[in-house]
This record gives sequence, structure tokens and C-alpha cells, in this order.
Amino acid sequence: MSTVTAINERKPAAVVIGGVTFFCESFKASAVRSITEESTTDGGTVVTNNASRSTRLTFSGRVSTEGASEDAVYSFNGLVNSSAPFNVEHMGLVFADCRMLSYTFDDKGDDWADATVVLMTAEPVTRRSAV
Repeated sequence: MSTVTAINERKPAAVVIGGVTFFCESFKASAVRSITEESTTDGGTVVTNNASRSTRLTFSGRVSTEGASEDAVYSFNGLVNSSAPFNVEHMGLVFADCRMLSYTFDDKGDDWADATVVLMTAEPVTRRSAV
């Protein structure tokens, strides 16, 4: 007996990054904790340092090239060269005090340019407050 799995079509989520509406087709978040261990004289182990590290956010998707497509590159380039933090909301989550690590913008002459944006935040992730 065979079974059929229903697959729902997922639409890209609009995310505003630096004033640019980015249609996110793929999202990845990663965070780590750094723990330093030291050996004791009796052969045991003790934790001497324990700290969370920044969260890295990777958004992949498309940016519209209708109108002034250079505005996206201009905005993204300004963010990657700035130390000013900004907030991003995605999936009902708020990522505060983000800084842009990198971006790619691949315009192949279509109505959309492929883009990837990598952000980093040291702040805890929060949920968007219900209005």
C-alpha cells in the first residue's frame, strides 16, 4: 500500500532589511555556546568559562529589480560598512541590534535578483508582541 504526502506550496516571506524588501525563500539561524574546560589535579574537569556567542542569520531569496535595482546594493553596502545596529523581523520573531556581515546580489537581467544576506546579533531572539 502506498501513501501520498501532501506538499504545500510555500510563498516567500517579505523581510525588510535596511529598507529593502527582501523575499526570503530560505532562512537559517545558528548560535553556539562557548565553554572552556580545565583539567583538575585529580584528573577531573571543571568549567572555567561559559558564554553564549552571537546568533548568525542567513537569508536567501530575491529582491525586485523593477524601478531602481541599484537601491538594494546601495542599502546593503551601506549596512555592511556601518556599525549601526538595526532590527529585523521574520516568522514572528524579532532579531534586535543586527549587523550585516555580508551580502551577495546577483542580477541576471530578470525582474528579480538573487540575493543572500548574512546578519549577526548578540541579542536574544524575542517574539513580536501581539497588537
